Amino acid sequence: MRRALLLTALLALLAVSLSAQTAVVDRITGKVEYRLAGGSWQTASVGDRLPLNATISTGFGASAVLNLGSSVLEVRQLTRLTIEELADDGLSADVFVPVGRVRATVNAEAGRRADFQVRTPLSTASVRGTEFETDGWQLTVSNGIVEFADLLNQRRNVGAQQESTVSGHGPSDPSDEADDKANLGDGGGPGEFTGGPASSGYITVRWSL
Repeated sequence: MRRALLLTALLALLAVSLSAQTAVVDRITGKVEYRLAGGSWQTASVGDRLPLNATISTGFGASAVLNLGSSVLEVRQLTRLTIEELADDGLSADVFVPVGRVRATVNAEAGRRADFQVRTPLSTASVRGTEFETDGWQLTVSNGIVEFADLLNQRRNVGAQQESTVSGHGPSDPSDEADDKANLGDGGGPGEFTGGPASSGYITVRWSL
């Protein structure tokens, strides 16, 4: 009897551990595919569970929403990302986005630390319990605080309703971007965005100021 109870407890712990390291596909629009480590591309469906090191890719006009537990990742069109680390019910994660744009929402309970970061070839955005959107070159924060760092480890904190852009001189001052947001993106200022590295993928900014 004691052995059976111990086995049941161990299985329950294993199930919790595996669940904490799995991203669940909650919503899909258009063509979305995923590939497990060393595997081939497969069509993604709502309810699919993606383990660590799985890569998800969205086509033109496509998108996906990944549930990580206490965190949610909205994967925009023409984006590819790999979940390299995921634990602690979604509050601790490391997501690599070589191309494209994502929106992350991290719902940390009071007193709990969030260690959630989105890395790109150009920058790293580290969460301090927040909601933000980035394509690796530009960052828009809706709630909370995000630490934005470039490849030279130059860092800047970007707060709610602020934006920052990585350049050759590190992340820009959010107050400067508010004064000159016509230089930033499409749809929100007088000028359309035409610059940025080719590896940035699909570029857009949602004006929130």
